[in-house]
Amino acid sequence: MKRVILGFSGGVDSFYSAYLLKKKGYEVLPIYLKLLPDADTERVRRAAELLNLKVTVVDLTEEFRKTVIDYFISYYRKGLTPNPCAVCNREIKLKYLYRLKEELSADLIATGHYARVGFSERFRRSLIYRGIERGKEQSYFLALVERKIFDCLLLPLGELTKREVIERAKALGFPYKGESQDICFVEGDHTEFLKPFIKARPGFFKLEDGTVVGKHRGYFRYTVGQRRGLGISYKHPLYVVEIKPEENTVVVGGKERVLKEELLVWRVNWHATPKEWGEIPVQIQVRYRGKPVEVREVEYLKNGIYRVKLAAKVDAPAPGQVCAFYSNDLLLGGGEITKEGAG
Repeated sequence: MKRVILGFSGGVDSFYSAYLLKKKGYEVLPIYLKLLPDADTERVRRAAELLNLKVTVVDLTEEFRKTVIDYFISYYRKGLTPNPCAVCNREIKLKYLYRLKEELSADLIATGHYARVGFSERFRRSLIYRGIERGKEQSYFLALVERKIFDCLLLPLGELTKREVIERAKALGFPYKGESQDICFVEGDHTEFLKPFIKARPGFFKLEDGTVVGKHRGYFRYTVGQRRGLGISYKHPLYVVEIKPEENTVVVGGKERVLKEELLVWRVNWHATPKEWGEIPVQIQVRYRGKPVEVREVEYLKNGIYRVKLAAKVDAPAPGQVCAFYSNDLLLGGGEITKEGAG
């Protein structure tokens, strides 16, 4: 019987993943990675007990604070748009499950992500594919994870819809009470979370030629591409084009200023490199539910930076966001959108 270490949060996804793995004959070792000091570990234990499993709690609150929460704050402080879930998967969740696999002599690891692992005949390795339910599938959040992990990774929910998982888990007695919040350490508006860490100094909204068109209440409240909530009265709709923390300025402009036909990406984690692609179609996705855009060319520049030229304009790619590369359903890797001169 193969042993599987399962990242177990006590939510509906990890619960039903545990059920499916048990049903397939695996010995399931549920591991709860405690990320927040006030986490409800008793709720997690009760969920595991419904399946006659005993959960092991691993306290990673300090590592999570340093690696994910501090990153989140620092990126907003620098006028960037972070992706804490993608970073958490790479630096905390999948990394620690993989480490525990060795320590506990397990064969495999598993998570409740809505994505699929499959062997790519073209690239001769295990890679990630989109889950079957568009709008819910989560392969985007695995773009930064080291490829070596995929060789021992199981994703039991990749062939299911969210609704199917919820209904089947409820039928097993799981007390489903709705979805958890998007960012686990932020309740409500992220700007309220950031207030103690970034001083909200009033500043100016400016056009790209320097014309002042309004006052803002703190640059960290805004992100590239934002239109609503600016409070600017102007002759046409304005969007956030750039954030300049060093000047305490938010640059705004028309819609055409946030549509880009090329972007720069660095710190790229390739699952299959551009040299291996050949003639396959490639797309990028710059937000979790963002629309994929066809790629014309990927050119390496310097300092780990790639220029990505597109066949159509992508809407508001913000520095700091994750840019994931796909070939249809196949995830090829991902990196971070940056500005000219990074590194």
